[in-house]
Amino acid sequence: MIYETGNRVIDRLERRIGHLALPRILRWIAGFQVFSWALSKFSGDFLSWIIFDREAILAGQVWRLFSWVLFPVSDSVLFVLIAALFMFFINDGLESRWDSFRLNLYVIASAFFISLAGLLPVPAGAALLLNSLFYSVIFLAFASLFPNQIIHLFAIIPIKAKWLGWANAAFLGTMVLTSPYLPLVAGIVLIGMAPYLVTFVPGFLRSYREQNEASVRRHRFQNETSQGTSFHECESCGATEHSHPEREFRVTAEGLEYCDECRKAGTA
Repeated sequence: MIYETGNRVIDRLERRIGHLALPRILRWIAGFQVFSWALSKFSGDFLSWIIFDREAILAGQVWRLFSWVLFPVSDSVLFVLIAALFMFFINDGLESRWDSFRLNLYVIASAFFISLAGLLPVPAGAALLLNSLFYSVIFLAFASLFPNQIIHLFAIIPIKAKWLGWANAAFLGTMVLTSPYLPLVAGIVLIGMAPYLVTFVPGFLRSYREQNEASVRRHRFQNETSQGTSFHECESCGATEHSHPEREFRVTAEGLEYCDECRKAGTA
């Protein structure tokens, strides 16, 4: 019920403000990350002005609440370019399943909740955790929508997106459990993952419930069949497909069922 209500709300929002959505939003983010990397080579302190810094934000530098999304993934130009191309790929997949508005909503909500989590009194170095969370939220959405999509790890090893998604989830879990600040880091991860959890967990639970119900029905059917419940029973002699598996059964226009032997004998 909540899931369907949420979809209706999003549909209404899209009709009203859908024209404001930025097409290919993740491509734009990836492009600006490449630009940020290039600019940092000419201005050494540029990246220090866009990275997430809780104290600076509380002091009034509010642009840092979202500018951290444009922070490059690496100092290596090779990894920056590979990450940008991969983000292009992720964007096209998500936008093909959703539309520009829903992808915008998911990306903006993810950045907002991760920024909100970053405002917790976390230890130094949390800025890198926020960037990792952003990529995790985006990739896990892709892996959930396209679980069997083949991705070539290191451009060589073919692996399905769902396994990379599980590996990503395991990485986040390990990072939380091994942190000396476990409660704080766990809080950051849970808050940052909120858009993914709200978007996908209801569907997972519904699918799990439907599979369980189907399994129960299947076992019930098998039990009834093994106990001798028959689909066919002759009105004349009482033969069934279990007692006389060689016989064929037909239903008359009156809705009565007879075996072929009784029909031949004229007792049907």
